[in-house]
Amino acid sequence: MAILVTGAAGLVGRAAVAALLRQGVEHVRAVVREPAQVGDLRRLGAKVALLDATDPDGLAAAMDGVFTACSLTGGLWAGPGEDPYAAVVEPARVFLAAAAQRGVRRLVICSPAAVATPAAERNPHLAAKAEVERMVAASGLEHAILRCTHVLGPGSRLLALLATGAPVPVPGDGRQRVAPVWVGDVADAIATADDAPELAAATWSLSGPTQLTFDDLVDAVRGSRVAKRHLAPGDGQAPGRGTGLSEVQAGVLAADSLADPALAPAPGLVPTPLAEALARSAGAWRSRVAGSP
Repeated sequence: MAILVTGAAGLVGRAAVAALLRQGVEHVRAVVREPAQVGDLRRLGAKVALLDATDPDGLAAAMDGVFTACSLTGGLWAGPGEDPYAAVVEPARVFLAAAAQRGVRRLVICSPAAVATPAAERNPHLAAKAEVERMVAASGLEHAILRCTHVLGPGSRLLALLATGAPVPVPGDGRQRVAPVWVGDVADAIATADDAPELAAATWSLSGPTQLTFDDLVDAVRGSRVAKRHLAPGDGQAPGRGTGLSEVQAGVLAADSLADPALAPAPGLVPTPLAEALARSAGAWRSRVAGSP
């Protein structure tokens, strides 16, 4: 049977489509909304549906014959002017309604690790992700919720942020703890969730094996210790000012992003070391570092 991936043009979406095809899934349907996003996914071997993931009729039609539906919409990097809560919850409502209408058996979604921290109470993006988790759990369908730490990979917006500028803008005080996960590991966990003979209701924790402060992550990305500009609450500046980040995005990055010890890891997954994840991603951001002042 087929698997459908919404948000397939994103960092995790592209990697997930590739992982599913490598696994031998015969029909991978990738949902994207921009014509320019179609070509690369088709070259991988996916069947591409060009539609907005909030189009109920179009999404329902794309789910015909689908066993597993994977929603990767509602990412942190929402466009300017978008409501950060609605941008997450509304596509999820459409996704779940279409899945129920078309008899989808299994759901897979990704959430940020910080959704389980106190930061979720005051951050609209994290609150929305927590609501989507509740919606999925209440759907009655088999499902896997993947709680992911910050995801690194080629084209990562986080790496682009850390690879430019001097001093480097750092939301928060830089002491927040992070354990970034390689995008290929997230993609493999999605493929594992699709391939599992039985799933029922699972929530897995996905993180990298290296835990460090956000300041240390900046230095690891840049290859040496660099100057940083911390934007902590109470310093008289909006958290995202001068960074290209919204306050909501800055708030997520200022929170800890660690594995949840109460959750099981994805079965069979051996996390990729941070140094290897950065090396694999280098082509996407090294040129930015070289051009930084």
